[in-house]
Amino acid sequence: MLALASLAYILLAVMAHNAVHGTVVDHAVLAWMVDHRHSWLTTVAVAITNVGSPVVMGTLAVLCSTLLWWRLHSPVPGLVVVATLAGAAGISTLTKTVVGARRPAHAVQLILEVDPAFPSGHVTGTLTLLGMIAVIVGRHRRPAVRSVLAWAVVTVTAAVALTRLYLGVHWLTDISGGLVLGSAAVTLGSATLGTVAGSSSRTGGHRAESPLGEATRVA
Repeated sequence: MLALASLAYILLAVMAHNAVHGTVVDHAVLAWMVDHRHSWLTTVAVAITNVGSPVVMGTLAVLCSTLLWWRLHSPVPGLVVVATLAGAAGISTLTKTVVGARRPAHAVQLILEVDPAFPSGHVTGTLTLLGMIAVIVGRHRRPAVRSVLAWAVVTVTAAVALTRLYLGVHWLTDISGGLVLGSAAVTLGSATLGTVAGSSSRTGGHRAESPLGEATRVA
């Protein structure tokens, strides 16, 4: 999974770097978005995109980490969440610098963004944070509960992604890159949590594994 995600991410980054100003598909999607703008949609889009900003996601990560520590009596799950988000954000920032893709023209942007475009930091952060929270809350839950959590993550991430396209600040390629990077981060973070839980179980028995086991009662 991680190998495929890494390959997809590299291919998208190369595509964004070579296109610089967006591919043909990127321009077609942006044109459709611009043609379907309405004042009320713009208000909603700005509100959603602000909630999905990297700053808000970082703040929520710290708050969630503190809450998890309090509920689970262990700092480990929360630290994994913060570390996973920080790692994804770091890779996103580094990739922006290396790829150097340009955003859509200022004339079509409804909110001004001037930093490099690929990948979308909003999409990366939203998917990473919500995905990790869903993984922790959904541990040992019924499949139906995990499905609801997964759909919630998909719905919110999709909403943020659409606002970035609607507001004219990202290309579809940037959104795709953010989705791939966020998915890879959640996969790695989930594996880390599983390793920690397994290690605790081997070294301390039931008492040691209880903090992560108690994640089933966080929802």
